[in-house]
Amino acid sequence: MSLTLKLARDRAYRTAHVDWKAVEADARLLVVSKGEDAAIRFVLKSLGDGHSFYRPPRQGVTPLLAATTAPQASVRVLSQLQAPQDGVPVIRINGWSGTPQEAMAATAALRADLVSALSEPRCGVILDFSGNTGGNMWPMLVGLSPLLTEGVLGYFRDARGTDKSIEKKPGGIFFGDSVHALNSATALQPKHPAPLIAVAVGPRSSSSGEIVPIMFHGQSNVRLFGQRTSGQSTANSTFPLPNGGAANITTAVTLDRHGKVFDAHIEPEVSTEKPVEDAARWISRQCQHR
Repeated sequence: MSLTLKLARDRAYRTAHVDWKAVEADARLLVVSKGEDAAIRFVLKSLGDGHSFYRPPRQGVTPLLAATTAPQASVRVLSQLQAPQDGVPVIRINGWSGTPQEAMAATAALRADLVSALSEPRCGVILDFSGNTGGNMWPMLVGLSPLLTEGVLGYFRDARGTDKSIEKKPGGIFFGDSVHALNSATALQPKHPAPLIAVAVGPRSSSSGEIVPIMFHGQSNVRLFGQRTSGQSTANSTFPLPNGGAANITTAVTLDRHGKVFDAHIEPEVSTEKPVEDAARWISRQCQHR
C-alpha cells in the first residue's frame, strides 16, 4: 500500500486535489481492518479521476513472477472487418490488451483488415469504436496509422503541465522523440487512400477507445458520429506492485492535434443512435459531390 500511496502522490494527474495526509491515515486503518487490497483501491479512488484502478495479483502466480509478467490478452480480437454499410467498408476496433508479442500480432491483423478494406477505390471508411471499452491504445493507433496525416496527432499533458507529443512521421508513430516499437509489426500499406474517415463512438467507448478517436479529431477529412463517450479519455500508466498486482494511475490528460484538452467525455460532431448507418450516408453523399 505504501508504494501505491507514493506513486499516486508523485505521478497522478489529480495529485494537487487530494488531501494526502487524510488519505494516508485512512488507508493505513483500512490495511488493518480490511486488508491491503481494500487500502490500495481506496487510495486510487481518492484521486477522483474515475479512471485509476487496481488490478490485484492473479491467483496461482507468485508475487515476484506476477510483478514482471504482462497481463493476459483479452479474449476478443482487436479488429473485425464488418460487412460494408451502403458500400462503405467498416472496421470494428475492440478493446484489447495483451503481451508485447501479442500486440505485434494484433497490430499486424488490424493493418491487414485496413488493407483489405481499401483494396479497391473507396470514398471512405468507417472506424467503429462504439464498443471499444479500452486497453492498449498503441496497436490501434499504429494499425490505423496509414489513415492519419503526418505531423502531431495529439499530446499527453501531465500534472506539471508538460506535454508529450504523439506524432506520425515517415518512420511511423512516435511517442515523444522515440519511434514506437509496434511500427515494425507490419510493412503493409493500403493500395488506395480513404478520402473520408468516419469514426463511430458511444457510451461504451472508454479509455483507449476514446484516446485513439481523439488522435483522429481535427483531421480535415474526419468526422465523429455517435453519442457522448464514457468520459475516461485520460491517459493511464501501469505500475507493478510488490504483491503481484498493479496500480493503473491516471497520469495525464489527452489533447488533440490542435491543443484541445479532453479530460472527460467526447461529444461527437454528429449526435446519432445509429452512427455506422449515418456515417455511411455522410460518406456516400460527400462522394457524390467530389
